[in-house]
Amino acid sequence: MLLTSDTVLLKQKIFLGIGFFAIFFANQGIGILAIPYYQMTLGVDPFLLAFAMKVPVFIASFIAPFVGQWSDRLNTPYGRRRPFLFVFPWLSCLFFGLIWMVPAHWSSDTQLIYFAVMVLAFYLFNTFWTVPMKCLAYEATRDYHERTRVMGFVTYFLKFGAILYHWVFPIAQLSFFGGIIIGMKFVGWGVALIFLGLCGMLPGLFLKERQFEPAKTDQKMPLFKSLKAIIKNRNMKILLAIIFIQLTLGGFAASMDYYVLVYYMNDGDVAAGATWKGVLSSAYAITGIITIGILTRLSSKIGKVATMKWVYLITIIGGLCKWFIYQPGSGLWLIVDAILCSAIWGAMAVIISSMIADQIDVDETNHHIRREGLFVSLQSWIISMSSVIAVISSGIALNAIGFEALNGPEQSHFSILAMRIFLVVGTVVSAGIGYWLIKKYNYSEHSHTL
Repeated sequence: MLLTSDTVLLKQKIFLGIGFFAIFFANQGIGILAIPYYQMTLGVDPFLLAFAMKVPVFIASFIAPFVGQWSDRLNTPYGRRRPFLFVFPWLSCLFFGLIWMVPAHWSSDTQLIYFAVMVLAFYLFNTFWTVPMKCLAYEATRDYHERTRVMGFVTYFLKFGAILYHWVFPIAQLSFFGGIIIGMKFVGWGVALIFLGLCGMLPGLFLKERQFEPAKTDQKMPLFKSLKAIIKNRNMKILLAIIFIQLTLGGFAASMDYYVLVYYMNDGDVAAGATWKGVLSSAYAITGIITIGILTRLSSKIGKVATMKWVYLITIIGGLCKWFIYQPGSGLWLIVDAILCSAIWGAMAVIISSMIADQIDVDETNHHIRREGLFVSLQSWIISMSSVIAVISSGIALNAIGFEALNGPEQSHFSILAMRIFLVVGTVVSAGIGYWLIKKYNYSEHSHTL
């Protein structure tokens, strides 16, 4: 390495955090607005909306490995990653704003087509800057514990985004805008310009990339041969499986809390449900911020694997408690859910990401190639596939249990009961499988082989 120190400066961490704040809204912005606006307000079918929302993610995910390899090989005076951040966040910004310009008088089918086209363009351009942005964090240091601290620091910005994002739709409903249609346009463009365009570009302007010695072997290894070599890494396969399980089963379960809040706890009142969703998400974010410091310190004392085991055990307890917490009139008891179940999401960002960065160093030791872009693209592909499966599955499940958004509070008893069961069982089962998988991980601070 050309750098003499593996300590990442505070300034670098701050701009990495700003970039991850933008990534948060790139990943979560559409979902948090599309469900209450397109489905609960405009009355679009939940399955068709989920399909239109996530098929573009599926399509865009296939270009991630090509973007990752391009980013690994790029050689410019500005570095390998930064050039992507100068342009593509603003293209994402443009199409995110356009999503909410859909005319309310159009038919549902026409609205869905418009939505799907705008979302596809949005996610395609997202890939070209989110992959390089994550690479900047993964390659920031080679120190085993410092990379956990780096990932912990940037996760604070993810949690700050989580505090804000569930309040975006309630803000759009304010009477100040003169109606939800106009409110969505203002709020949508505000998120696009500030949280995506500006925050996505700033790291490219102010970060300095870490420089690496020339590879000892040919960097021009074909894409699929490189991917095959990475996937042969047993520990990497375990980490990808952990991400997949948490974001599919855990994500499916988490998607149900909004519906339980609106249709079970608030009798179909979307505005009230959205407000309590904001409270819940803010509680998750605040407890998550506290959890980050605990996870970082615990990891340095007992190791990353042992830390993950404790996180899974607490999540199982929290999942069981959801049945009793999500009751009409429970009010601020919702915070207990956040206290028990926020750690797993923080651990995915802090511990699991740090463990993937460990495997990047192992890969370099064994193959003498730096290819963060391909590792990040694999992680991004799994995240995309998981989110597609979780959201589409939730749409299918809602239709299967007889949910009808336009019926408002007049949902069947069976539908409400099924939502609650999905919320509890999905959380418990995903944590149980994750615990089983992490026990099979065998990498340590002093291990340097696959």
